[in-house]
Amino acid sequence: MTPLFDHLLRLYTEKYLEVLSRLKNTGRRSYGFEYEFLPTRILTPADVSAVSRLLASEGFLKDKDVLYADNGLGVAFEPGGQIEYASPPLFADDMQRFDDLLVAVQTTNALIRRHLGIDFIAVDFMPHRKDAPLCLTSERYVKLHQRLSTVDRRGLEMMKGTASIHLHVVISGIDEILPLFRVLCRLSRTDGFKMSPMRRDIWMQTDSCRCGLPPCCSEILPSSEILIRRLVNFALHADVLGEDVPFAVSSDVSFDAFLRHMTTLFTDVRFNLKGPTLELRTMDSMPVEWFCHRWHDFVLRLEAV
Repeated sequence: MTPLFDHLLRLYTEKYLEVLSRLKNTGRRSYGFEYEFLPTRILTPADVSAVSRLLASEGFLKDKDVLYADNGLGVAFEPGGQIEYASPPLFADDMQRFDDLLVAVQTTNALIRRHLGIDFIAVDFMPHRKDAPLCLTSERYVKLHQRLSTVDRRGLEMMKGTASIHLHVVISGIDEILPLFRVLCRLSRTDGFKMSPMRRDIWMQTDSCRCGLPPCCSEILPSSEILIRRLVNFALHADVLGEDVPFAVSSDVSFDAFLRHMTTLFTDVRFNLKGPTLELRTMDSMPVEWFCHRWHDFVLRLEAV
């Protein structure tokens, strides 16, 4: 470990812990989901723009890259044209609100199908999408596309041909990070929450420095502070998009750059300081009625922590 690396590891661990130390446990834990659907045909950037215009005409309000409905449901897109629905924060007893959001998801997909002839379906993988157009052209996605064109074998299939459901649990105190993390790591290997064999094969051939299980998922760690240090260490070793060198030796090692860098890491369980949340990213996209059962199971398991 070089002196610079050791300095960054200490500094960014301290910054993370400083933010987390200000969290106040409110007594009620909230949850959220991101639910992706794949288009049955290959889409273009023009198709994605057409969907955005349609939703705007139906009352969705745009904030940066997300369109929001009155009920708080967010709609965004992935690089292969996948549509992604994001819930507002939900409490364990918000069952009716959860059901209403899923109705809104289905209604919105039906609206798009009726007006634009674009059919979004809940499946984990669509073959033959590697060479499909890149539907998002921001710097982040262009750089990611360039990298995944050259490392490993199946990264472009991951970008454009897979769909998943990400589950979030909000962190309200530093002491609960480690027990929540342990539960999510177990779920990432549990039937119903783990990746299908097809998606796992793609994921394992995408980009080894930013995908897969976090290196500490199977270890017995003594504290949340040690966990944060391990996750920061992992991120410092991961290559920066556009430079293809570890963050610790990249051109910009500011904390803001580090936070942006961490959003490009796609481990099965991910820490997100923005929420702050812990995020389980392994579950395949699936029909709505199946997801209802998974959601209730997820919330029940986390409420017990």
